[in-house]
Amino acid sequence: MSFSETTYLKFPPTGFTVKWYAEFFDNEAWIAATMRSLIIAFSSALLATVLGTFAAIGLRKNTQVDQLLRGAFLGPQVVPVIILALGTLLIFSRFHLYGSIPGIIMAHGLLALPFVISNVAGALRQRGDTLSLAARVMGASPLQALWFVTLPSLRPALISSYIFAFFVSFDELVVALFVMGRNETLPMRIWSNVRDDLTPVVAAVATLLIVATIVALLISEIFSRPRQAAKDPA
Repeated sequence: MSFSETTYLKFPPTGFTVKWYAEFFDNEAWIAATMRSLIIAFSSALLATVLGTFAAIGLRKNTQVDQLLRGAFLGPQVVPVIILALGTLLIFSRFHLYGSIPGIIMAHGLLALPFVISNVAGALRQRGDTLSLAARVMGASPLQALWFVTLPSLRPALISSYIFAFFVSFDELVVALFVMGRNETLPMRIWSNVRDDLTPVVAAVATLLIVATIVALLISEIFSRPRQAAKDPA
């Protein structure tokens, strides 16, 4: 449908044209929304990956307190997003964060945090504490064992967590609608176009997002190959 010559969505498409892709790249509103979403997604994914990794490492002993805290961290995955959006709006209004980039970065980081914790915690359970304990026996401090042994061994999980957190933020609409005002993100711009115009530009954007997602998955798969190869017998 993104290659159709019609000015509305039609399947099967009529004719062939790339003008809807050109319109996307020539339209300042679309590009501004895309760049804003990229900045937010890169930043919130980094925030969620860092906080989620250290939370998973800190809660790996699985005591009752750890289980309670893990349940609290996983809350954003359980609570309906509309409730989170309303609560975020109330907090942002009080602290003058409405429409701000740092505010939405923190909100999206919170939404992605449960997925990072689950992914990293699974990798930690799979590897166990053998490598870090061996490093401690060899004289490494806890910080050195963490930095030079534990984190490098978690690289595939960290990369996949970052990519997943990136798309959680990049694709998020409800919270952004509540707290971003006129500072449109790409999902907000798509929603506005669907509601008002519904031109094939939406199909062009959707196609680009599909391609970007496939590329990201391929990158994640490439980085996970060394881990898989290490498990194969020589």
